This record gives sequence, C-alpha cells and structure tokens, in this order.
Amino acid sequence: MSEYKVKITDTADIDWTSLPEAEIADFPWNSEFRPVSYASLAYAKTGDMHEGLYAHLFSFEKDPEARYTRLNEPVYLDSCLEFFFTMHGADASENGYINIESNSVPAILTAYGRGRAPRTSLVDMGIAPFEVRSVVADDHWELFEFVPLTVLKKVFGIEEVDESTYFAGNFYKCGSYRHPDTYGSWAHIGTPEPDFHRPECFGRFILTRDI
Repeated sequence: MSEYKVKITDTADIDWTSLPEAEIADFPWNSEFRPVSYASLAYAKTGDMHEGLYAHLFSFEKDPEARYTRLNEPVYLDSCLEFFFTMHGADASENGYINIESNSVPAILTAYGRGRAPRTSLVDMGIAPFEVRSVVADDHWELFEFVPLTVLKKVFGIEEVDESTYFAGNFYKCGSYRHPDTYGSWAHIGTPEPDFHRPECFGRFILTRDI
C-alpha cells in the first residue's frame, strides 16, 4: 500500500517546498500523455477558522484545457487534477469519501459517497464550495485547496484531526479532449478499465509532526 506522510503544522502559512511530494506517476491503462504531476498535503492545527486540510496539486502540463467554468460541471473532461480522501476517528467505523476534481480555472466538482454511485454534492449537504486557487504558468499549472475542519466534522463526523485519525485517499491526473486517454494516479489501481472511484485502492496518509 502506498503511504504519504502529512505534516501537522501550527500555521496555515504552508511552506510547500519543505514537504514531501506524492508523485502521480502510475499510468496502468497505457496512457500516451503522461505529464509529470505530484501532490502534497499538510494539516494546519491552528484552533481557529484557518484550521483544516491543505492540498497542493501540480502538473507540468502546458496550456491546460478548461472548457468548464461553473461549480460541479464535468471538469474531469478538461485537463484535471483530482484529490479523493476519507477520514474517521481511531475507533470509528469507515466513512465514504470526498472527491475534489478541478481544472485550471479553477472550476471544481465535489461530492461525497461510498462509491461511484450514489454520490451527493457537498452543496446539497449544505457545505459551501471549497477554497481553491489556481496558478497557470508557461510550462505548468497548479492548485491550492483548503478543506476547513468544520467541513471534515460535518462530512466525516470527527471532532478533531490528530496523529490517531485514520486518513486515506488518492491523487489523480486525467486528460482532456486533446488527451482523452490520460489516467494517472499516485496509489495503484488494478482495474482493467480506468476507474478512479476505487476507495479499496486508496493509499494511507500518515498524519505526523515528525517530518
């Protein structure tokens, strides 16, 4: 099983250059276009409105395609970076998972469920859209995402996030109309056809201050 250490910090001012990178480098379905892509995570334990999960996703993809501009449109048909994850307390039962899918606009698609279907939009759960910021440069594009603790509490029923919290998920890169066969992941997915909605293939995210 893939593992990634998630730094617990006391500040929301994340120094991404100091954190490990999870390479989105597994392309099991013979994708021809495989841009170098990676993701990093941190958890800011600030005790205020800035406490929550921070994610940075990055791809060396030039001129990312972005046809969709509104919330919960099918951005996975554009150049897209995705982060799926689940959490639960140390002694709690398993939960479903959140999917955050975004193009470079950034327009995002977010939902919750235990598998591909049924899934419930987080907006329909009374949750405001995540804070997502994008940067598009000549040779790459990147995303900065923030999921507040208040959202983690409401969706996963947890009271706090610490080293004992079970945390798992996957990062993905998928293509666009120009590169429709691009399907890459961090943790391996062993299905014969592309399918990102495979929580049984999630890797472990280890929350720690020891990085």
